[in-house]
Amino acid sequence: MNVTYPQQDFETDLAAIAGFADLLRTGFQNPEGIRGTVKLHIPEMPEHGFIARYADELHIERHDLDRETDTLVSMPIETIKRIFREFEYLDFRDPSIIGTMEFSGNLHYANHLAKSCLRPSNFTLERFKSVGDLHRDKGYRDLDEVEYLHQPTQRQILEVMSQGRPVVITGLEPSPPCRDWTLDKLVEKYGDAVVRVRSATQKQTMREFVQELKGFMANPHDDMVEGFVKPYTEGAKLPEEMWPDFGPLFFDREDFIPPQLWLGAVPTHIPTSSLHRDPHCGFLLQVIGRKRLDLYSADQEDLVYPHKAYNNYQPCWFRPDDPDFSVYPKAESAKCISVTLNPGEMIVQPAGWFHQVYALDSPNMSVSYFWRY
Repeated sequence: MNVTYPQQDFETDLAAIAGFADLLRTGFQNPEGIRGTVKLHIPEMPEHGFIARYADELHIERHDLDRETDTLVSMPIETIKRIFREFEYLDFRDPSIIGTMEFSGNLHYANHLAKSCLRPSNFTLERFKSVGDLHRDKGYRDLDEVEYLHQPTQRQILEVMSQGRPVVITGLEPSPPCRDWTLDKLVEKYGDAVVRVRSATQKQTMREFVQELKGFMANPHDDMVEGFVKPYTEGAKLPEEMWPDFGPLFFDREDFIPPQLWLGAVPTHIPTSSLHRDPHCGFLLQVIGRKRLDLYSADQEDLVYPHKAYNNYQPCWFRPDDPDFSVYPKAESAKCISVTLNPGEMIVQPAGWFHQVYALDSPNMSVSYFWRY
């Protein structure tokens, strides 16, 4: 895959807006033929926004900006410039990013468009290529189960990582606090910690999020939009207040990218994380409830239809939970292995494994850590 790095600095704001439109257009894919419109509103320069119209390609329209669209996204010019500066690692879940934006209308369209402006780094491209070759050489496509390691040493974990194979670590208790955690206990200890930011006006503390979560559990529904209305923190940054209890269990804190919190309730047939892969080795600690992970080896890239626009993780267009083989015919040949993670267990998932995750119980809580190297 050839990827040209986008320009990172612009002489004028108008040039940055034009560059952003081009970034969206060149990163856009629409394999399922979605039709819709998204208006980008720039508060400081409303007359210089544009409308993105979904077709086989993305059409950028700068006329008749007052007409009604399916979706409205308001984004300040500084956030647009930041996207260019940080395209390799930008995370829209970052409160300092999504906290500057406002959304209305069809949120699926907004989510789709957001992914179009990302680009992978050379490191990510090279990592995915190398692990694809490794998995092919080792025949990981034909693995039928995930290995378990009881109380491994750090040396054993490093060996597993170098071999690129996933393992589940058991026997961690009583060291990690994976026993007896409840929603009420989380509120009691971390009630004022901010656990989710969804827009410039929507920020939730642990107390507020748990209240919403309990409401969902009492009246569950299936109408969910990734990153917006799913009753799940979706990998939000672990609040600093929670580090003492849920920090990394192996190696040093500095060896990991800041941990992510996965807390909430999602129906068992809806993935908590849709099919994707990461360029770094991940450690996922299960705290409350159980999770199931469906894993696909990296050498099956051509079978699961990954996005061409991505940065620090690569989503797939193919959805194993709702497969459409008329659109994604190669996916019928894809092979996965499944593993269930119980409270107090941790999976080490080396870089490049495509995976989709399901919460088998609600509420559900995990903490993930990504190896920096």
